[in-house]
Amino acid sequence: MSKLVVAAAFAVLSSAVLAAPAMAQSTASTTGTGSITVIRPLTITKNADLKFGTVVRPSTGAGSVVVSAAGARTVAGGVVALASGDTPQAAQFTVDGEGGQSISVTIPATFTMANGLDSLTVTTTNNLAGSAGAQTLSNALGSAGTLSFRVGGSVPVASTTNTGAYTGTFTVSAAYN
Repeated sequence: MSKLVVAAAFAVLSSAVLAAPAMAQSTASTTGTGSITVIRPLTITKNADLKFGTVVRPSTGAGSVVVSAAGARTVAGGVVALASGDTPQAAQFTVDGEGGQSISVTIPATFTMANGLDSLTVTTTNNLAGSAGAQTLSNALGSAGTLSFRVGGSVPVASTTNTGAYTGTFTVSAAYN
Protein backbone atom coordinates (compact mmCIF):
# COMPACT_ATOMS: atom_id res chain seq x y z
CA MET A 1 0.00 0.00 0.00
CA SER A 2 1.18 3.39 -0.71
CA LYS A 3 1.94 5.85 2.00
CA LEU A 4 -0.68 8.13 0.60
CA VAL A 5 -3.47 5.52 0.88
CA VAL A 6 -2.41 4.62 4.42
CA ALA A 7 -2.38 8.29 5.47
CA ALA A 8 -5.82 8.85 3.96
CA ALA A 9 -7.23 5.77 5.68
CA PHE A 10 -5.72 6.88 9.01
CA ALA A 11 -7.23 10.39 8.57
CA VAL A 12 -10.71 8.97 7.86
CA LEU A 13 -10.51 6.59 10.82
CA SER A 14 -9.24 9.33 13.17
CA SER A 15 -12.02 11.76 12.23
CA ALA A 16 -14.66 9.08 12.72
CA VAL A 17 -13.39 8.32 16.22
CA LEU A 18 -13.15 11.97 17.21
CA ALA A 19 -16.57 12.87 15.75
CA ALA A 20 -18.48 10.07 17.51
CA PRO A 21 -20.80 11.53 20.22
CA ALA A 22 -20.31 10.48 23.81
CA MET A 23 -23.28 8.49 25.02
CA ALA A 24 -24.74 9.23 28.49
CA GLN A 25 -24.63 6.25 30.76
CA SER A 26 -27.58 7.31 33.04
CA THR A 27 -30.60 9.63 33.21
CA ALA A 28 -32.08 11.66 36.09
CA SER A 29 -35.53 12.99 36.80
CA THR A 30 -37.54 14.46 39.65
CA THR A 31 -41.12 15.54 40.21
CA GLY A 32 -42.61 18.80 41.36
CA THR A 33 -45.88 19.42 43.13
CA GLY A 34 -48.48 22.15 42.95
CA SER A 35 -50.67 23.40 45.75
CA ILE A 36 -53.28 26.03 46.49
CA THR A 37 -55.17 27.10 49.58
CA VAL A 38 -58.55 28.69 48.92
CA ILE A 39 -59.98 30.91 51.66
CA ARG A 40 -63.13 32.95 52.24
CA PRO A 41 -63.24 36.56 51.02
CA LEU A 42 -63.09 39.33 53.61
CA THR A 43 -66.15 41.37 54.44
CA ILE A 44 -66.38 44.29 56.83
CA THR A 45 -69.57 45.42 58.50
CA LYS A 46 -70.28 48.67 60.34
CA ASN A 47 -72.23 47.82 63.49
CA ALA A 48 -72.39 51.34 64.99
CA ASP A 49 -71.45 54.93 64.10
CA LEU A 50 -69.17 57.23 66.08
CA LYS A 51 -71.37 59.73 67.93
CA PHE A 52 -70.13 62.59 70.08
CA GLY A 53 -73.62 63.57 71.26
CA THR A 54 -74.75 67.13 71.93
CA VAL A 55 -72.40 69.62 73.58
CA VAL A 56 -72.35 73.32 74.42
CA ARG A 57 -69.29 75.18 73.08
CA PRO A 58 -67.15 77.01 75.65
CA SER A 59 -67.94 80.66 76.26
CA THR A 60 -64.25 81.54 75.80
CA GLY A 61 -61.20 79.67 74.56
CA ALA A 62 -61.25 76.13 73.25
CA GLY A 63 -62.00 72.68 74.54
CA SER A 64 -62.60 69.22 73.23
CA VAL A 65 -64.97 66.28 73.19
CA VAL A 66 -63.53 62.78 73.38
CA VAL A 67 -65.32 59.47 72.84
CA SER A 68 -63.02 56.62 73.83
CA ALA A 69 -62.85 53.39 71.86
CA ALA A 70 -64.88 51.91 74.75
CA GLY A 71 -67.61 54.50 74.06
CA ALA A 72 -67.19 56.80 77.09
CA ARG A 73 -67.53 60.55 76.42
CA THR A 74 -65.45 63.17 78.22
CA VAL A 75 -65.28 66.92 77.70
CA ALA A 76 -62.61 69.47 78.53
CA GLY A 77 -61.85 73.19 78.28
CA GLY A 78 -65.27 74.59 79.10
CA VAL A 79 -67.22 72.30 76.77
CA VAL A 80 -70.43 71.10 78.45
CA ALA A 81 -71.88 67.66 77.64
CA LEU A 82 -75.67 67.40 77.43
CA ALA A 83 -77.78 64.30 78.00
CA SER A 84 -80.11 65.25 75.15
CA GLY A 85 -79.47 64.31 71.52
CA ASP A 86 -77.55 61.27 70.31
CA THR A 87 -76.16 58.98 72.96
CA PRO A 88 -72.36 59.11 72.67
CA GLN A 89 -70.78 55.92 71.36
CA ALA A 90 -67.71 54.60 69.57
CA ALA A 91 -68.04 53.27 66.05
CA GLN A 92 -67.94 49.48 65.87
CA PHE A 93 -66.87 47.25 62.96
CA THR A 94 -66.61 43.50 62.37
CA VAL A 95 -64.31 41.86 59.82
CA ASP A 96 -65.31 38.36 58.66
CA GLY A 97 -63.06 36.00 56.71
CA GLU A 98 -60.98 32.83 56.97
CA GLY A 99 -60.11 31.77 60.50
CA GLY A 100 -56.55 32.18 61.71
CA GLN A 101 -55.47 34.42 58.84
CA SER A 102 -53.39 37.56 59.28
CA ILE A 103 -55.02 40.80 58.14
CA SER A 104 -54.24 44.51 58.03
CA VAL A 105 -56.87 46.97 59.21
CA THR A 106 -56.72 50.55 57.95
CA ILE A 107 -58.35 53.33 59.99
CA PRO A 108 -57.75 56.96 59.03
CA ALA A 109 -55.85 59.01 61.61
CA THR A 110 -58.24 61.92 61.05
CA PHE A 111 -61.43 62.78 59.18
CA THR A 112 -63.53 65.91 58.77
CA MET A 113 -67.07 66.60 59.91
CA ALA A 114 -68.81 69.53 58.22
CA ASN A 115 -71.77 71.81 58.78
CA GLY A 116 -72.16 73.75 55.54
CA LEU A 117 -68.85 75.54 55.01
CA ASP A 118 -67.72 74.99 58.62
CA SER A 119 -65.68 71.93 59.51
CA LEU A 120 -64.17 70.14 62.50
CA THR A 121 -61.30 67.64 62.35
CA VAL A 122 -61.71 64.40 64.30
CA THR A 123 -58.60 62.55 65.45
CA THR A 124 -59.38 58.84 65.69
CA THR A 125 -58.41 56.19 68.25
CA ASN A 126 -59.13 52.45 68.26
CA ASN A 127 -59.00 49.41 70.49
CA LEU A 128 -56.97 47.10 68.23
CA ALA A 129 -54.30 45.17 70.14
CA GLY A 130 -50.87 45.84 68.65
CA SER A 131 -50.30 47.06 65.13
CA ALA A 132 -53.35 47.56 62.90
CA GLY A 133 -51.29 45.93 60.15
CA ALA A 134 -50.83 42.70 62.10
CA GLN A 135 -54.25 41.49 63.24
CA THR A 136 -55.44 37.86 63.20
CA LEU A 137 -58.95 36.58 62.59
CA SER A 138 -60.38 34.24 65.25
CA ASN A 139 -60.58 30.44 64.84
CA ALA A 140 -58.46 28.30 62.48
CA LEU A 141 -58.05 27.69 58.76
CA GLY A 142 -61.12 25.86 57.47
CA SER A 143 -63.60 27.77 59.62
CA ALA A 144 -65.00 31.28 59.63
CA GLY A 145 -63.05 33.88 61.60
CA THR A 146 -63.90 37.36 62.85
CA LEU A 147 -62.30 40.45 64.30
CA SER A 148 -64.39 43.14 65.99
CA PHE A 149 -62.98 46.54 66.89
CA ARG A 150 -64.12 50.02 67.89
CA VAL A 151 -63.12 53.50 66.75
CA GLY A 152 -63.34 56.51 69.03
CA GLY A 153 -62.08 60.01 68.54
CA SER A 154 -61.56 63.53 69.77
CA VAL A 155 -62.80 66.76 68.25
CA PRO A 156 -61.85 70.32 69.21
CA VAL A 157 -64.65 72.76 69.96
CA ALA A 158 -63.80 76.46 70.33
CA SER A 159 -65.88 79.39 71.53
CA THR A 160 -65.89 80.50 67.88
CA THR A 161 -67.17 77.17 66.50
CA ASN A 162 -70.40 77.81 64.61
CA THR A 163 -73.44 76.01 66.01
CA GLY A 164 -75.22 73.27 64.09
CA ALA A 165 -75.05 69.58 63.31
CA TYR A 166 -71.67 68.44 61.96
CA THR A 167 -71.37 65.17 60.07
CA GLY A 168 -68.65 63.37 58.18
CA THR A 169 -67.60 59.96 56.98
CA PHE A 170 -64.47 57.86 57.26
CA THR A 171 -63.50 54.65 55.55
CA VAL A 172 -62.25 51.60 57.41
CA SER A 173 -60.82 48.73 55.39
CA ALA A 174 -59.23 45.32 55.88
CA ALA A 175 -56.99 43.16 53.66
CA TYR A 176 -55.32 39.78 53.99
CA ASN A 177 -51.57 40.02 54.58
